[in-house]
Amino acid sequence: MTRLKFTQRPTPVLAEHRTLYKIAQILLVLDICGRGRRSSVLKLHLFNWAMKSESRLKQLQLASRKGGLDLPIWGFDPALGVALKFAIEEQLIVGDSTAIEVSDAGIEFLNFIVQDKELLMREKVALRLIGKGVTEKMVESIAKGWSLQ
Repeated sequence: MTRLKFTQRPTPVLAEHRTLYKIAQILLVLDICGRGRRSSVLKLHLFNWAMKSESRLKQLQLASRKGGLDLPIWGFDPALGVALKFAIEEQLIVGDSTAIEVSDAGIEFLNFIVQDKELLMREKVALRLIGKGVTEKMVESIAKGWSLQ
């Protein structure tokens, strides 16, 4: 009988699951698409879900121009929750029961991200096309239709 020997090696983490990458995305969403660099967690999940595919981003761009969301539901990523916790611990964002907001330290980090022309270029372009057109009211109206069955 042959014996198998396994050598455990580090496994690379996908970029979209890296905490610092998610934090940078969160800060960009808050800055470009949030009102007063502030947003609900539900809206952050929507944008996080959309940034995983070009077609989803195009849906949000269309919603921004039309003034209405045409999505029945979107995904919730645990990696976003982890990134939010880390960002709060690092005092890059602050949160209350209704929203997440960029802190002074977060603004410094955000300025670094925005000034670097190559860093998160795809996200910057896509989020600028959406702008502030996807409102909290639009997000809440979709979520009100959800039911737990």
